[in-house]
Amino acid sequence: MGAMDELINPTVVDDLASIMRDHARVDTTALLATAETLTGRKLRARVDTVRAGILATLPCSYRGTAALTDAMFEDSRLDGWMIWPLSEALVHRALEDSSTAAFDDVHRVLGKLTTRLTGEFAIRDLLIADHQRSLTIIGEWTGSSNDHVRRLASEGTRPRLPWAKQVPALIAAPGVTRSILDQLVADPSEYVRRSVGNHLNDISRDHPGIATAIAADWTAEHGATPTVRHGLRTLIKRGNLDALALLGFSTTTLGLEPPTLHADRLRIGETLPYTVTVQNLGDSDANVVIDVVLTSPTAAGGSTEKVFKLVRRSIPGRGTVTVSGKRSFAPLRSRTIRAGQHSLITQANGQRSAPTVFYLTA
Repeated sequence: MGAMDELINPTVVDDLASIMRDHARVDTTALLATAETLTGRKLRARVDTVRAGILATLPCSYRGTAALTDAMFEDSRLDGWMIWPLSEALVHRALEDSSTAAFDDVHRVLGKLTTRLTGEFAIRDLLIADHQRSLTIIGEWTGSSNDHVRRLASEGTRPRLPWAKQVPALIAAPGVTRSILDQLVADPSEYVRRSVGNHLNDISRDHPGIATAIAADWTAEHGATPTVRHGLRTLIKRGNLDALALLGFSTTTLGLEPPTLHADRLRIGETLPYTVTVQNLGDSDANVVIDVVLTSPTAAGGSTEKVFKLVRRSIPGRGTVTVSGKRSFAPLRSRTIRAGQHSLITQANGQRSAPTVFYLTA
């Protein structure tokens, strides 16, 4: 199991059960039993398991559940990763209630809980149920004095939020969150602004034209801020001409040589040094973002690729720049390194060289 999976662990369950018993006469047997079933499970499965145990413990009504949650919130021990399954259980009760009052009130409680961890995962079910009503409430959070609440307005409504349920309406019509992002793009908190950048990057994956139009408006008002650059990072890697031009990168033709490798065979666990060369074929200076693209075999016999940032350079007209880098092939919990044929490709402003092939052995 990875370190992230262990964020929901038996200690978290025991602590939450203790808090619940201290603030209400509830039988926590079902909740405590989940602690014995967590081993070997991924994080999402652990959250679902503990949430089920919480639902078996909480009052059956939304009103009772909200009242108990409000009471527990006064306890400073209610903090950290226990908030995730608790917040999802709370939303489950609100949707079970099916009343407008419960739907609206659970947003209030999530706004409190998010200050102890985040409510970004729980709020997805509310957006799925009625995104228009939910977004109206969420829009008010952009004026909150708490940066965690303001971040939730952006993060919870991301079209492709990692680890979270997809909300088809947000993917199909990204404009529905535009007013939220406009309010937060120049937020005083970097924590909030980074979420806005991630939100824009999510939009760019499905609607590049809309993303660059939003970025152009923000750039006209605030300049090419780190938030804009962060939001356009995927389009820059894809060589989107509008994104490149917006961030000041040249669209002139470049001469790209395939990477020069220090070895064409190495073992898994070793590091591969390389150099890449980029020539400006135009007469004027060119602002260039240089990346390398790694292609690797998949378990199914196909191939996958990943773009790695290298450097940004200004290359004089007819000039050339050579950059050195290295790529580690040490196995990590977050990635699987497979033996076989791999390749590196030079990429600059979205333009690509021919590949240089190399082989990994076990």
